Amino acid sequence: MTTAPVIDTDALGRLREQLGDPDVLCGFIRRYEALLDQRVERLHHALNAQDHDDWMDAILSLKTSSAMAGAAALSALAAELQDHLARRPPEPIRWPVAESLESLMTKLRHLARETAHQLRLFLDRLTGAS
Repeated sequence: MTTAPVIDTDALGRLREQLGDPDVLCGFIRRYEALLDQRVERLHHALNAQDHDDWMDAILSLKTSSAMAGAAALSALAAELQDHLARRPPEPIRWPVAESLESLMTKLRHLARETAHQLRLFLDRLTGAS
């Protein structure tokens, strides 16, 4: 497992420079946060259904959106999970057993909550909120 920081403030700073407007950055981060639980639950559904196509779509969505939003640890975890469940023909996909699935989802949900919290703190600092 990687040890990426929960959020990468340097990446967020670069994104702010690229966007040129801190309000646009704040809106992007808020939209990311608003969709985060939905993305994690979509992964859970795909794992339970053992739907590889939905899993790949959901994990790519989580990985790329997290990377763009500076959520380094969540993006890194998503990349590891993507690699773990990647289809490697002719081998069948090795889906996690129920106990591992619950452990995995607990870890994902915890990291998603911590990511959302850290992003809110970042936004508070950015906007000067107390």
